[in-house]
Amino acid sequence: MRSIRWRLIANTSAGVTIVLGLGAALAFIRIRESLYAELDRGLHQRAVSLLPFIAEKKGEIELEWLEFGLEPPGFQKGVDYFCLRRKDGTTVASSSEWARATVPQLSDSTSEPVFRAISLPGGASGRAVAIDMQPEVNLSKAEKAARLARGETRSPEGSHLQLVVARVDPVAPTVAAIRRLLVAVWVGCSLWSGAVIIYVVRRSLRSLDELKGRIGDLRDTISGQRITLRAPPVELAPVTLELNRLLERVESALVRERNLTSNVAHELRTPLAGILSTLEVTLSRPRSVDEYRESAHECMEIAKRLHWLVSNLLSLTRLEAGQVQLRPVPVDLAAVFAEWWQPFTARANERGLRIAWAITPAATLRTDSEFLRVVMNNLFDNAVSYTRAGGAIRIEAGARGEISVANQALETSPALIAHAFDPFWRHSRSREEVGTHAGIGLSLCRKIVEVLGGRISARIQEPQSWFVVQVDFPRSDFA
Repeated sequence: MRSIRWRLIANTSAGVTIVLGLGAALAFIRIRESLYAELDRGLHQRAVSLLPFIAEKKGEIELEWLEFGLEPPGFQKGVDYFCLRRKDGTTVASSSEWARATVPQLSDSTSEPVFRAISLPGGASGRAVAIDMQPEVNLSKAEKAARLARGETRSPEGSHLQLVVARVDPVAPTVAAIRRLLVAVWVGCSLWSGAVIIYVVRRSLRSLDELKGRIGDLRDTISGQRITLRAPPVELAPVTLELNRLLERVESALVRERNLTSNVAHELRTPLAGILSTLEVTLSRPRSVDEYRESAHECMEIAKRLHWLVSNLLSLTRLEAGQVQLRPVPVDLAAVFAEWWQPFTARANERGLRIAWAITPAATLRTDSEFLRVVMNNLFDNAVSYTRAGGAIRIEAGARGEISVANQALETSPALIAHAFDPFWRHSRSREEVGTHAGIGLSLCRKIVEVLGGRISARIQEPQSWFVVQVDFPRSDFA
């Protein structure tokens, strides 16, 4: 049973049925105890009422009612029974029915009345009480005078006897009827409560059905769609809120996917178009060896940029999928920065850029050198590409490992900072050169720095329009 609805119905119905059953059982026990307590009081009073009619004279037990008949006064034959016996079990007197049957032994000796359910002659159910007693001893005048002469003022004790009084159980039929009534009430109430529970559960879970319908109505695009319920219960409000947040994330992911597909297609098409156009022009007529070499060189440069784009895309995909394994080693920032800058020296010189280094000799960072190299290569490439001709680049690394790369930007705007780390975002002029930047460098840098446990940020520093990228790592990463 996997349905929440039927689990609620079954468990609640079982709980209600058990509670009703326990209540009925407790009520039945209490009613039965009350009825039998009343019956026992009547039996005890009847037994006590017989005690004054029992006496002993010269060792013989005398029963006063025997003068009028075998049954005590008020006893009905076949309904009321009595038996008087000695301590050794010898019967002194009994009802006529018990004279022909064995009287059950209720108790050997007790100071308190003993009540028992017994079987009466003929198989009828009965209730009996047993009382231990000592009858009054009747003395003659001579015996009384002799006792007084001896100074005995207390009456002598009689024999130890046990009086058993029984009666046909009038409570048993009533108890059986009450039992049947309570069972019928229990079954009926259980059935009715089950029906009510089914109705209440179904009504209470309408919001879940509504939520299911709202989710089923969502279209594949889910653009701008959100889940709303009419008067949702308190328990479903956070669920609806989290579902709407999930829809927002899914919508953002779909938008990013569409943008990624569009941008990747555009970025791949641009360098490929450059290669094709160069080859078409080259093959349009016979050319000299130098002209072929120049065309091959142009295709090679475009292919390098294409390889750079594909490598960055693969790295970004691996980082987002968490498929990376770090190998931290001590990295001397002064030494590796000089080495990693070499591939950009020629381009910087061609544009007349001035490079200012400010690296503390003691700056050493314990991190994965290959991932750090990818970060710095992207920052160096962006700085060289987006610095105005004749401008300056400033590369810094402090003793605590803080790294910054700043360049005098071609242009500055609030959007430059707001979207600097968005994938495929660039200024419009960045597409002017065929096969150059794809706009994923800083996005890749952010992913790598996060994986390395650091933080990357960008800002504009005036008045000379410096675009500054700052990278900070936890202090524990520094050697």
